[in-house]
Amino acid sequence: MTAGPVPAATAAPDGEPGRWGAFSYPNYRRFWFASLVRVFGMQFHIFAAGWLVVSVLDRSPIWLGLVGFSQAVPTIVLSVPAGVLADRMEHRRLLLASQSLMAVNYLALATLIMTGLVNIWLVIGWAIIAGSLSALGNPAQQAILPRLIDMRAIASAVAFNSAIWNSMRIVGPASAGVLIAIIGVGQAFLVAAIAFAVSVVLIARLRLSAMPARRPDADNSLLGGLRYIAKHRLFLTIVGLSFFSSLFGMSYQFLMPIFADDILEVGEVGLGVMGAAAGIGALLGTIAVAKVGAGRYRGQVMIASATLFGLLVAGFAASTWLPMSLVFLFGAGFVSSLYLNVGMTTLQILVPDDLRGRVMGVWSMTWFLTSVGAFVVGAGAEVLGTPLTVALGGLSVSVFAVVLYLISPELSRLPDTREEREPAAVGGEAPARGS
Repeated sequence: MTAGPVPAATAAPDGEPGRWGAFSYPNYRRFWFASLVRVFGMQFHIFAAGWLVVSVLDRSPIWLGLVGFSQAVPTIVLSVPAGVLADRMEHRRLLLASQSLMAVNYLALATLIMTGLVNIWLVIGWAIIAGSLSALGNPAQQAILPRLIDMRAIASAVAFNSAIWNSMRIVGPASAGVLIAIIGVGQAFLVAAIAFAVSVVLIARLRLSAMPARRPDADNSLLGGLRYIAKHRLFLTIVGLSFFSSLFGMSYQFLMPIFADDILEVGEVGLGVMGAAAGIGALLGTIAVAKVGAGRYRGQVMIASATLFGLLVAGFAASTWLPMSLVFLFGAGFVSSLYLNVGMTTLQILVPDDLRGRVMGVWSMTWFLTSVGAFVVGAGAEVLGTPLTVALGGLSVSVFAVVLYLISPELSRLPDTREEREPAAVGGEAPARGS
């Protein structure tokens, strides 16, 4: 790693990751708990925004997709510039700024809902601001990890971070569903605002090592991350899989209120249970990531799990019985956690430190293509119906994964980074980390 010596506050007592991996580092534990409350608030928003549009404002699927699209576009457009900031500015300051402003934005929408002043255009405006602020902080959220831990613990750090999202997919939707049913949707956004405020306090307590030094020959341009990914076929394959999956496969999440309200007829509590089923599967998948994230066969795991993910999403789309839908959602959550987090671990291990923010900016940009996909499938649902549109999106991910397996042999030759050696170049395409 090119960063300076890690201060005692961030190192495990014996200099090794320890049996708890990244959790052996006190600074990482502080960061993890800050992320926990932040993601808890975001899960309230993901659930509550869909219910606000479909049920409270009584809008059709196309409007549900438009809200997601409005949040995604500024995030996608600004992710690469935000990656440059993450390579040049103090990560903690970026996180404090983005999350403080996010708390204010959520509080404003909560106030509009609870006072009865909200309308669909205000929700769209809120989504644009939320997307912009997400873009500001997302690359720093990933780039900060090597400053909290030793790189030998990176697979567990990625897995623990993923566990936050997956556990909150269980707790967040279920809690929001009950809260909306008992009190109202505005209170869900108020909880989200409070969660971001708590996260700001915890982030302020981090004590970090020095920012990574820049290589003399490093590409410091705005598009340096994109050029680096395009130059190395392995990275292009991993990012491409995330891109395609987010755009065509994951968008089913935004249409789950339609399945709950119109197809399965299980209401807001049923919607929360559906989200929890996917979250439980993803959480168990994260446990598996800790085992295979740095192992020899992680490339094969990525392709196999992505292929299965598309088939399970198609199965969910075809189901009209809640128990069967829960089985498909559980399975889809499990396998999606595998291929996305194994991909993240591979990037973290191999990417140079002085390009980390920009590469992670591109990676995080792919996450928000889900919202663009939501707009596309929302429009498709108007013509083809929601189940058929979601099924076609899932099956397209399976086909794409099979194509990658046929044309990208680098994925089957990834080194086992748990061994005492540097990651070797894969198929002459991917350089060792820090090169």
